[in-house]
Amino acid sequence: MTNSIAKHDRAPVTCGGTLTAIIPQDIDQAYRLAQALSGGGDMIPRDFQKNPEKIMAAILKGMEIGLAPMQALSAIAIVNGRPTIWGDALRALVLRAGHMIDCEVTGEGKSAVATATLTRASGQVLKRTFSMADAENAGLAGKAGPWKQYPTRMLMNRATAFAVRDGAADALMGMAVAEEVSDYGPDAARDVTPAPRRGGPRFAPQLPEPEDDPEPVQHDEETGEVIEGPDSDFMRDMQ
Repeated sequence: MTNSIAKHDRAPVTCGGTLTAIIPQDIDQAYRLAQALSGGGDMIPRDFQKNPEKIMAAILKGMEIGLAPMQALSAIAIVNGRPTIWGDALRALVLRAGHMIDCEVTGEGKSAVATATLTRASGQVLKRTFSMADAENAGLAGKAGPWKQYPTRMLMNRATAFAVRDGAADALMGMAVAEEVSDYGPDAARDVTPAPRRGGPRFAPQLPEPEDDPEPVQHDEETGEVIEGPDSDFMRDMQ
């Protein structure tokens, strides 16, 4: 009897059909999925491991741009405090939206120029370029890391990011591009609001100079006449 009950309580195993991602339908399902994924070890990026709250935030952000939960964890990176899209996911979003993106590099060394061409589904064409001279002006050329190891690829990434941001904002839905934001540095998002000046406002009102205290009036002890003071001349004229 026990074995029969246990057998019927188990969910049936089905075969065939189209494989689809598990998409949470409400906030409770999203958090339960995040909790399950938080223990996934190396199957998820290290920054998300054992952090269900951060996983849930990534899932919700991914759903806004049409990414399934596992796609969101692999395609969304937090750079300088901002959620960004990185890698081939940028091109995937553009292609899924019905647009086309292509990029080529002309020239070599300091003369290299990357030109990205975005063709929208409507047929509108937009081009954006990024050259090694632009990289030098931005302080990127020769920078330790990918800019030094793969300068041509980085030029292509930057030109592609410009073209997608300007011509396919409907695919990004406000998401920044990781390769671009990472070059800004950690100080790019700092608060630049001027601090209040110590000791009062910057332009203190000019107060009028205090007038000198009037001289005390002195009177003659016998006659009571004014001897000295601001009214002495006036009193003499009155007499």
